[in-house]
Amino acid sequence: MYDKFFDVSRKNMVNNQIITNKVVNPLIINAFLSIQKEKFIPKQKRAIVYSDAEIAFNKERSMIKSFLLAKMIEFSNVKQNDSILVIGCLSGYSVAIMSQLSGYVFGLENDLTMVKKANTILSEMACHNCSINYGKLSEGLKKNMPFDKIFVEGSVEFIPNNIVQQLKEGGEIFAIFREQKSIVGKYKVGIKYEGLISYRHLFDANARSLRDFNLKDENYDFKI
Repeated sequence: MYDKFFDVSRKNMVNNQIITNKVVNPLIINAFLSIQKEKFIPKQKRAIVYSDAEIAFNKERSMIKSFLLAKMIEFSNVKQNDSILVIGCLSGYSVAIMSQLSGYVFGLENDLTMVKKANTILSEMACHNCSINYGKLSEGLKKNMPFDKIFVEGSVEFIPNNIVQQLKEGGEIFAIFREQKSIVGKYKVGIKYEGLISYRHLFDANARSLRDFNLKDENYDFKI
């Protein structure tokens, strides 16, 4: 009964939230249809799993809206052989989605219990070309560099240079930038050329901020 409810809700989410927000890539659409989002969120939140809202994991962290995630991926032009890092992936839903489109996806989270749970979910869903790693978000994942693409799942005020260094030459980093006093954030892509990053605006977007990437909290090591 519940499986059928979730299946119908998932299709409605894709049709009414993702496609209506001009996501047209059939590979992305199929990924959102096939990955069971309800597996990746707390049981007490499953009633709203396919709503058009962020899903709070605690007072600091939320899973971003599905249509926003889809739009972020649509603008990134993920390729089949890409090596991708997703920073702040929580339970791994975004990692599972991108694993359907790319070569290998590395997730990064700063809570060890969350990391273990996420890897169990991914294994049970036979998502074998991805894994979630434990570490400080603002340090990235140096051991698996360089990456073709880096996604930051949350809004930021800055991207530290050590993460830029983990991109391949010509690689791209995607993040929602929002200044402290700004109401609306800007989803941008940064392209690495001769070791430097040049950003351009793609579209306006909002997401809960990641404290590891706030200027005043640069040294803050948040734990879920």
